Amino acid sequence: MKRSAVVLAGGLAAVLLSPVPAAARERDRGPSELAQKLNDPEMQQGMASALSAMTEALMSIKLAPFAEAMERMGDKKAARRIDRDATLGDMAGRDGRRVQREVAERVPQMMGMMAGMAGAMEQMLPALEAMGKQMEGAMGKALPRTEDREYDEPPVAEDLPVEPSE
Repeated sequence: MKRSAVVLAGGLAAVLLSPVPAAARERDRGPSELAQKLNDPEMQQGMASALSAMTEALMSIKLAPFAEAMERMGDKKAARRIDRDATLGDMAGRDGRRVQREVAERVPQMMGMMAGMAGAMEQMLPALEAMGKQMEGAMGKALPRTEDREYDEPPVAEDLPVEPSE
């Protein structure tokens, strides 16, 4: 059951946090728009329904193609252990049958928690930007330079000085 919660949290984070960098850059849209969306009960229910449907689809995937691929790769022993009529849900057993319900129940809670994290990230953004500028300055001083060229981008290996080996 813990594994399904980890998978659920990872999937939810990937789906929801992918727009965070772009949203963070668009400050004129409002400082807490992402947090507001994550806290919106209608959005939470919609995401729960979508992820629940995705989970149902995943659990109904037939395992036969995977077994056939294992055979082609030479793992005939493992392929023989897979029931060709089984689904991923069958293989997952009781936990697999609970996942869809857990997704529907936990996604709104997780989105509420993520709203809090998004708000915290928004508050941290000025400090993170300042740190990035400081790191950029430090890296600029640390990178090797040639007389005829300054690096706007990190140097490639052929640009770096190489000491002769003995």
